Amino acid sequence: MQASGVKVDASCKNAYDLLHNKHQHTYIIFRISDDDTSIIVEKAGEKGAPYSEFLADIGKSVAGGKECRYAAVDVEVTVQRQGAEGASKLSKVVFVQYCPDEAPVRRRMLYASSVRALKAALGLESLMQVQASDLSDLDEKVVKSDLMSHQRT
Repeated sequence: MQASGVKVDASCKNAYDLLHNKHQHTYIIFRISDDDTSIIVEKAGEKGAPYSEFLADIGKSVAGGKECRYAAVDVEVTVQRQGAEGASKLSKVVFVQYCPDEAPVRRRMLYASSVRALKAALGLESLMQVQASDLSDLDEKVVKSDLMSHQRT
């Protein structure tokens, strides 16, 4: 329960566990229910779905910028470890809070005041977070670059 009064539905934790622990999804898009009482799973991307599919789905889900969304995305980057031969792949979950500037102020405020409840319920406090107001903020190269610099800190 958060200051906004919005609860996190149990399906959110179940879906996140399937993404994070079992790698059965590539991404999950969360939304606040129509009655503004709970955060629910809107869509879970298939295992191995490309990042471009996530972008397309979150773009569709915000209804032309009139809605906000949360997401958890499993992003894979290639890293060259110091002293190691060859590159290795690293998979990290990134939390996304997407609130387009065109969304009504009330919706943006509700999403902003409810995010802590979702992150706490899923155990996401330590994940890298991307706050986006436009799809360009979620560009795959930008997110991967941010993830790489986040790894070094």
